[in-house]
Amino acid sequence: MKKVLIIGGTGTISAPITKTLASREDIDLYVLNRGNKNKLLPSNIHFMIGDMKEDIEGVKEVLKDLSFDCVINFIVMNLEDAKKNVELFRGKTKQFIHISTNCVLNHTLTCNIDETIEKGNAFSAYGRNKAAVEDYLIEESKKGDFPLTIVRPSQTYSDNRIPLSVKGNSCWSVVSRMLRGKEVIVHGDGQSVWSSTHADDFAKMFCPLVGQPKAIGEIYQIMNPKSHTWDMVYQTLADLLGVEYKPVYISAYLLDKSQEFHWETSIHGDKHFSNIFDVSKVKQFCPDVVCDIDIKKGLQMYLEYMDAHPEMKKEDVKFDEWCDKTIEAYKKFAQAFTENI
Repeated sequence: MKKVLIIGGTGTISAPITKTLASREDIDLYVLNRGNKNKLLPSNIHFMIGDMKEDIEGVKEVLKDLSFDCVINFIVMNLEDAKKNVELFRGKTKQFIHISTNCVLNHTLTCNIDETIEKGNAFSAYGRNKAAVEDYLIEESKKGDFPLTIVRPSQTYSDNRIPLSVKGNSCWSVVSRMLRGKEVIVHGDGQSVWSSTHADDFAKMFCPLVGQPKAIGEIYQIMNPKSHTWDMVYQTLADLLGVEYKPVYISAYLLDKSQEFHWETSIHGDKHFSNIFDVSKVKQFCPDVVCDIDIKKGLQMYLEYMDAHPEMKKEDVKFDEWCDKTIEAYKKFAQAFTENI
């Protein structure tokens, strides 16, 4: 039986993985987190309470007598986090899986994305931080006793999160505008190619990497390889809601200038670019796995979840007002522009 430790385990990506591994008879599963949402997870897990960011000494005490076949950390965001993990788990695990992101890549080079694409994201601080983490962990793994596997998701969604372009504190901020007959802002012209992965499908492709010796020293990107445009997402959402889709297309270069929201990282550094992903590398471990949840089914699942949890349908007044103000200003600008060409 493989002893596996998950750090986190209750997030969008990690929860389905935690539940999948907990259901396997060959896995003895441990979860380390702050304990806030553990009641949502299976009861056969060994729960350990600890905060990697605020109380590393407490975590050391919790883990001092334990070693693992695999450690999976979903919350390594910067070099400080990475250094703590190397200190904690060097010599104590046969595999360390770091959850990175495709935002580490230089997406200006190509739209055909595999694991060999050069790193370097000029627009996303998040991507640059994650790239620095990758570089550090790779160098530490070369020193020995820190067997590393890196996984790079693209946009992964579930329950109360769906793939959207410009949104407020939650995805409901956009749905609410649609239901009220309002226009919604979409970056570019809505035609950049993207890939969105439901977390349940991600888990099916991810779990075969756990405890897999052939995955040591490798990088794998995991996502639904079926592409769509942003317009397709919004139009499908509007169709499911039974409303008219009213897009206002605004360049990512203009959205970068927002003084209220940081679109440069989330849009220009990520969603702005067209991406066609190659998942053949990870598929060698899961050749029969198929992503069952396409964008229409995933959006329908989100709407059903929100209907079952009406308390989550919260209005975002700040975002709503910003959209109205931005759309009005953009239309005035567009009118003036078209009168002079």
